[in-house]
Amino acid sequence: MDNQAKIEAVDYLEAEGVSKLIADYIDTASDQDAFDTVRGGRITPFDPEPVDLARLHKMIRARKCFTVLEFGVGFSTIVMADALKKNKEEWAQLEKKPDIRNRFMFDLFSVDASAHWIERSRRRFPTNLIDYVTFLRSSVHIGRFNGQICHYYDTLPDIVPDFIYLDGPNPKDVQGEINGLSFQCDERTVMAADILLMESTLLPGTCIVIDGRTNNARFLERNLSRNYSVSWDPEGDVTIMELQEKRLGPFNLLGCDFF
Repeated sequence: MDNQAKIEAVDYLEAEGVSKLIADYIDTASDQDAFDTVRGGRITPFDPEPVDLARLHKMIRARKCFTVLEFGVGFSTIVMADALKKNKEEWAQLEKKPDIRNRFMFDLFSVDASAHWIERSRRRFPTNLIDYVTFLRSSVHIGRFNGQICHYYDTLPDIVPDFIYLDGPNPKDVQGEINGLSFQCDERTVMAADILLMESTLLPGTCIVIDGRTNNARFLERNLSRNYSVSWDPEGDVTIMELQEKRLGPFNLLGCDFF
């Protein structure tokens, strides 16, 4: 990763006040309570990746997102909650607010397989941001999509997000096997298919960010049936997709339409 990009990301996060939120969170967290999102198990937590976090914050702020769905609790949860809070504050300044068909304005829904990690994250979460986040614990099971093995969370929040961040689960959380195949195999990559399940009801303009998980990103690109722009940054190890279709009508509104 370009060192200049890291410097710019750190400067951005500090200017937005996000660096302090993350530092405070780390100060109260135990090294033995973080989970390796690749192999599972308790390890020393990953250091925050400033470029990744700054990217998420900038995107949600620039797009003026209303509702965010996150797979996998982490530092990203704090960053995205802060961005939604700032979006809400700007929305409140509008003299004339449009009628938005959305019951979950400026809400972040974070799904994770670990009840323990969710609870510890909730207790340490910045108090000024906790009201912007709904944590949901769900088991994950192996499944199929068009005959291909993949996995699904058992329970998802009943929402229609305009921004999706895919950074979970880790393979060791995926239960079950099909014909002897499982995600307990260290060589097998994650293959989340939850977005395929909800694709038919996503609205034009929806943005999907996939952190790493390039094999999973390519699986989604092959199997999503609607028209998306797809951008893969191999150096940054991130894939970004956007649903590019004509708006559905007067209620298919995005925050960037207004502020």
